[in-house]
Amino acid sequence: MHLTIFGGITGFDKTEFIKSFTLQCFRKYGYPQDLYDEDSKRFIHYIKFEDELLAETEAVSVADFLAKPSFPEKIKSIEKTYLRIGRQIEDNEAEHVFLDIHLSCLYQSQFFPPIYSANLRELDPLNEATVKVVTLIDDVFVIWQKLREREDLYPNTSLRLREILAWRSVELLQAEAVAFHYTTEERPARNYLFAIRHPFDSLHNLLFNKDPIGLYLSYPITRTRNIHERVQDINNFRKSMYDMGRELEVVILDPVTIDELALTSAPLECEFRVLSEKNRWPLETELLVSEPDWPINIPEVEVEEARRDISNNIRQRDFKLIDQSIFTTVYRKNFGGSSKGVIEEIRYTNSSGKRAYVYDPLEDGNGGVPHPFDQDEIGSRTVEEFYDRIRKGIDYYKTKRQK
Repeated sequence: MHLTIFGGITGFDKTEFIKSFTLQCFRKYGYPQDLYDEDSKRFIHYIKFEDELLAETEAVSVADFLAKPSFPEKIKSIEKTYLRIGRQIEDNEAEHVFLDIHLSCLYQSQFFPPIYSANLRELDPLNEATVKVVTLIDDVFVIWQKLREREDLYPNTSLRLREILAWRSVELLQAEAVAFHYTTEERPARNYLFAIRHPFDSLHNLLFNKDPIGLYLSYPITRTRNIHERVQDINNFRKSMYDMGRELEVVILDPVTIDELALTSAPLECEFRVLSEKNRWPLETELLVSEPDWPINIPEVEVEEARRDISNNIRQRDFKLIDQSIFTTVYRKNFGGSSKGVIEEIRYTNSSGKRAYVYDPLEDGNGGVPHPFDQDEIGSRTVEEFYDRIRKGIDYYKTKRQK
C-alpha cells in the first residue's frame, strides 16, 4: 500500500484540489471517475479526516468540535477517528490511500491537536506501506479572502496575514514530524511542500514514482514581472520544463505557483492593497483549482506588518523546494539585471552539494558563464544547449540511481 498524507491549513481549496487530482488519476488509469466506486476505491481510497471525525462524534461541524472545552474528550475522539480510518484502510485494501487532513487547527489563538505516534501507527500498524507526506499550500492572500468570505457562517474566524503565515509554518512543522515518525532504515518517509497551483503532472510524478525526481525552476521575478515580453519569455521556459517533466516523469517545482510578492506590489487605494488578477504572475497552465474571486482588498496595515514575514517565507520555501530537487535549472539569471534571489538559489543549490544548470545568453550582459569544468554550475549560452544538458543531467541521475 502507498499512503499519502495530505496536510495543509484551512482557508483554501485543499479538498477540491485533492479530489480533482484523484479523479484525473482515475481517468488516466482507466477507472470510473467516482470517488466511491468500488473498483476506483481499490486503486485510490480517498479519506477526509474531518468527515470521519464528525461521523465519530456528535459535533455538527469541526468548529463545534473544537469549541468543546474538554481537552481529554477531544483527544479521545481523535484517537477513535484514527482507529476508524485504520479499519477502513485494512478492509478496503487499496493500492493507494489519500488521507486529507489538517495536521494543526487554530481555534481561539490555540493550536490543536498535538501529534501522537500511537494515532499515526493506526494507519499502518505493520509498517508495510510506503509513505509520503505532502503539505499543500496556496497564496496567503487567497486564504485571507476565503476566511473573510465565510465569516457569516463562522463568525470571528478571520485571521491577519501574519497569523496565516504563522499557522502555515506550524502545519509544515507538524508534517515534518509525521514524516519523521514513519521513517525507518528500510523506509525513508519525506515531507514534500507543494503548491496547489502546479499542474496535474507535477503531483502525479511526485506520488506515482517511488523515488521521485524533482527539478527546481529558478528565474528572475522581481525585475521581469511588470514587463509583458519578459514574463512571456519566462513562461515559455516554464512551459518547456513542464513538457519535459511530463515526458521524463519528473516533478517540476515552480516558484510562481505561490506568488505572494504580488501583495507588496499591488496598488494602494484608500488604505487597502487592491490585488487583481493582473498583479499575479500569469501561470498559463491548466489547474486543478478555481481562480480566486478578484479583486482582493487587504488593509495596507496588514500587508506592511507581514512584509518581512512574506520575504522570509519566500526565501525558506524556495530553499525547501531546492531540497526536494536533484538540481536547479536557472533561466536567464541576468534578465533585466542581476537577480539577488537567483544568485541566492544558486549558492544554496551548490552548498547542498547539487548542480545548477544555468542559461545565461550574451544579450543579458556580461554576467559570465561558469567554466566548462566547474562541477557546481553547468553554463550554457544557447537555450538548445541548456535543455540538452538538463536532459543529460536527468539521465545521468537515473542511471546512477539504478546502480
